[in-house]
Amino acid sequence: MRWLFLICAGFCTAAVFCQGQPAPTAAEIRVRLLDYKTGRPLKGRHVWLTLSDRDGQYRTTSVAMEGKTGADGAAVFRFETVLPPRVLVVTPDDYECSEPEPAGFATETIVQRGIVGNLIDVPLCQPHTSEFPNPRPGELVFYIHRLNLWQRIRRAMQE
Repeated sequence: MRWLFLICAGFCTAAVFCQGQPAPTAAEIRVRLLDYKTGRPLKGRHVWLTLSDRDGQYRTTSVAMEGKTGADGAAVFRFETVLPPRVLVVTPDDYECSEPEPAGFATETIVQRGIVGNLIDVPLCQPHTSEFPNPRPGELVFYIHRLNLWQRIRRAMQE
């Protein structure tokens, strides 16, 4: 009986000490897609977030997370483990009017202060909006040109 009491007391003590420790929180990156011309959020667009390896390199085995934007134009990507050093944004059905830094977007910068992708100077992305949002920490703002069916067929034939 005494051993049973000691075992129960040990479990209760362990439970009390474990309750005071915060649970690990998962990091998340919000990718917000905006129309290049109007600057308005785009709902229902598919977006992929390609993750670099630990060295910040992209390989044929790189993981791509898939998401779809909500009414606010944002797709949320949650990470249960450590964030990769860099990420790339891919919009499979649209033309990307934002360009990343040379090796992709730095996740540390995204998490700390947020990033707005630079608008590129190509005819398909002209004229572009003159309003640039202030990203929130953990947010990556990316401009795209929604392609119609004919434009998607032409792009597929060129690739």
